[in-house]
Amino acid sequence: MKLLIVDDQNSVHMFLDKMLESHTVGISGVFHAYNGKEALVLLEREKPDIMLLDVKMPVMDGLETLRQINAAGIQVRTIILSAYNEFEYARKALLFHVKDYLLKPIDWEELSDKLRMLICQAREDAVSAIQERVGDYLNGQKVASRDFALSFEKLDIKGYGFLCSRSGEGIKLPDEIPAQMICACSSEDLNMSLIRTEGSGVWDALREHFCREDALFIGFSLYQERPEQAPEAMRQSIEALKQGFYEPGTYRYEPDVFSQTSSQLEMELAGRIQDAYLNGDVQNVKLLVERLFTLFRRTKTPPQYVQEFCYSFLLHLNKDFITTFQQLKGSSFTSEFNYYDAASLKNALLRMIINMQCDFEPEEASTDSDVVCRIKQYIDLHYNQDLSLETMSKHFFIGKYQISRIFKKKFEINYSDYILKVRMENAALLLTATSCKLYEIAHKTGFEETSYFSNVFKKYYGVTPNEYRKMEESS
Repeated sequence: MKLLIVDDQNSVHMFLDKMLESHTVGISGVFHAYNGKEALVLLEREKPDIMLLDVKMPVMDGLETLRQINAAGIQVRTIILSAYNEFEYARKALLFHVKDYLLKPIDWEELSDKLRMLICQAREDAVSAIQERVGDYLNGQKVASRDFALSFEKLDIKGYGFLCSRSGEGIKLPDEIPAQMICACSSEDLNMSLIRTEGSGVWDALREHFCREDALFIGFSLYQERPEQAPEAMRQSIEALKQGFYEPGTYRYEPDVFSQTSSQLEMELAGRIQDAYLNGDVQNVKLLVERLFTLFRRTKTPPQYVQEFCYSFLLHLNKDFITTFQQLKGSSFTSEFNYYDAASLKNALLRMIINMQCDFEPEEASTDSDVVCRIKQYIDLHYNQDLSLETMSKHFFIGKYQISRIFKKKFEINYSDYILKVRMENAALLLTATSCKLYEIAHKTGFEETSYFSNVFKKYYGVTPNEYRKMEESS
């Protein structure tokens, strides 16, 4: 904590310097001013936590200094220094929210008690400020790096890291490791703790301690020394927790742990689960879901992808069930899949499929040909969106090569040619029936660049879009 002494008597400065050097009260830096004008400069530049302010001084007295501090919105805990016959000045000073006052000559024991009390209050406020920022981050709000600097300085945090665990899993630091929990904050899904420790070696020792707790899921950020790295460290702790998605344990943040690609086998397994669901074969559904998650584990599929995959798959199976579910629960269906371990997510998926089957009569399983018909209908309605084979494969749970082959066989036109046909016909309609500009028509028909749209249109119709519009207007 930093202290600013403002008094026109040099003897006061010398006395306080001597006392602060010989007694430990928690002051790490001392600054001196001999009038209010000098004090305002130091308040702005050094941002002290506590100020000892004399009432009667030349150039600018204590009351005027307090008025200007208040007008500038400067926050500093202030103790007024006053002679006995200046008590009326001290009383007026209290109107400016000063914390306390002392009569001169200064009694060191009384002053040190007041300083310790203010230091304790300042630290509590700093912890609360950090806890509020951590809570904001857990709730999805953006947190600036500078939000942590002042609080870290007040608490003298020189080395730190963040721990992240699942909600309901409390973290207790071991007594034998010199680490201090500054604050802990919880959201619906996660707990996050800021830990102060001196040196990366102590941080590693703490992680090794929790590695022996097999049942816990804990994510460790990298060890940090700069306050502005706090938002990044929080992100790292959450990402580290996700590394335990498939196996419980304690994990240190490492980038690029998971693969970023999906496999065709996932789509094939999803299709088989769908067939078993439609046939009412619960046992086979359970077996196939188990195989699906074994595949996810083996290929190190990212947790977020697995969550999205489960949600999309259920939406594909029975959209009406999901709508009803959300109405009954009064919450988003996707929140049911916000799990940080694969076992819980797998159980949730099975639970939802079985719940669906309670009101579902088995029927003949959909054929690949039926699925391709639905894809064709989807293209007709969503021709301005991404219609790549990869996207359709994930959306309809059918292999992309199957889509291409069956589409050509059933409709006697290549998949990509049909998309082009639909887009060009709708572009021509927009050119003749509306006054939309070319860039608007390009966007409405799935083209990001107007120049590329114009080239494709000319190749398809033999004339540019503007020429086509003029021809239709003249006829």
